[in-house]
Amino acid sequence: MATLSPSAGHNELMVSTTAEEPGAYPLRRMPTQDRASRQVERILDAACAEVVERGYDAASTSSIAKRAQIAVGSVYRYFPDKRTLIQAIERRNQHRYTEAVRERLAVVADWREAVDVTLDTFREMHRTDPGFRAVVLSGLGDPQLEATPGEFDDQHAGEFAELLAQRFGATDSHEFRLTVTLTITMGEALSHLAERLPPEDADHVLAQGRPTLHRLLEPYLP
Repeated sequence: MATLSPSAGHNELMVSTTAEEPGAYPLRRMPTQDRASRQVERILDAACAEVVERGYDAASTSSIAKRAQIAVGSVYRYFPDKRTLIQAIERRNQHRYTEAVRERLAVVADWREAVDVTLDTFREMHRTDPGFRAVVLSGLGDPQLEATPGEFDDQHAGEFAELLAQRFGATDSHEFRLTVTLTITMGEALSHLAERLPPEDADHVLAQGRPTLHRLLEPYLP
């Protein structure tokens, strides 16, 4: 999970830089050394901070390079343009989110708790990882940032449907998987709503929304 930390000389949001697994997101050139992998992560972290602070339109490749304290040519070595950078951030988000959810679900004993864990993990990463905020502020769900429409939600929904079937005895079917996709999509919308409300209002909508997500899945589970 990413953490917030100050960077010398800037009042900015940055995340702790650790290299992701190879292939977590597409690059123009794949780094072959740990040092190069860390540089790619630094570029993505700098892009996150730029978009969060200045907005997508104001952020530029040169300003991202300056914030990352590297030459602008080093950015272009891996990313042909700013849009590709944002696309890579979204894929990195998905990878981090999937890994965090998988780890937490390993110790969950009830399917309703599993639904809550996916929602709570999404909310936590949205609050603490600048990459999540950067993508939301730049307009993701923009379908042009996905290889196919619904790419990220569909991937998570498929993994979650398999978990519910294998671990909790859900009756697997096409209708069930559509319902899981609906549940994931509604959960993300619920999380976004809660994030923009005062704490007491957020608690209210979450208390109302969680049982709704559970009821969608109840017909398919013991």
